[in-house]
Amino acid sequence: MNITKIILIALLVISSCQSNLNKVESDNNIERITWTSNDEFPSVELCNELAEPRLVNDCFKNFLSSEILKNLNLSKITIEKPLNDTVNIELLIDNKGKITMADKVISKNIIQRISNFEIILDNAIDSLPIVLPATKTTLGVSVNSKFRLAIILKSK
Repeated sequence: MNITKIILIALLVISSCQSNLNKVESDNNIERITWTSNDEFPSVELCNELAEPRLVNDCFKNFLSSEILKNLNLSKITIEKPLNDTVNIELLIDNKGKITMADKVISKNIIQRISNFEIILDNAIDSLPIVLPATKTTLGVSVNSKFRLAIILKSK
């Protein structure tokens, strides 16, 4: 009986020590990975021709915005009262270049006036093309990245 208790206590102590070591090691890895000026933002071929990283980033955001607006099919929607509101979205671009919606903030005002707007927005994001993922040049790997965009909806 006593030997069984000692073995169980020893296993608990050993397993807790190992999990703490693993946690410290993973925390240190996160601290070592920082974004530098040599790293590359996600992009598309058109934007990669630009020289400055800031211009590439701006070009990519403009590309995303125009593609989303093109895919956002609101032409058949009838709104009774004027609408002037903003939808904030957060897009995740995975290490393969696939774009998905990580988060969205849609006001009640928009939901009341366009009841299926959330579905329309989801379809617009799902229709986005595959892009060039962000690259962590110090590690030589493609990485996930997030972008925040605001979509302004105006009607008369």
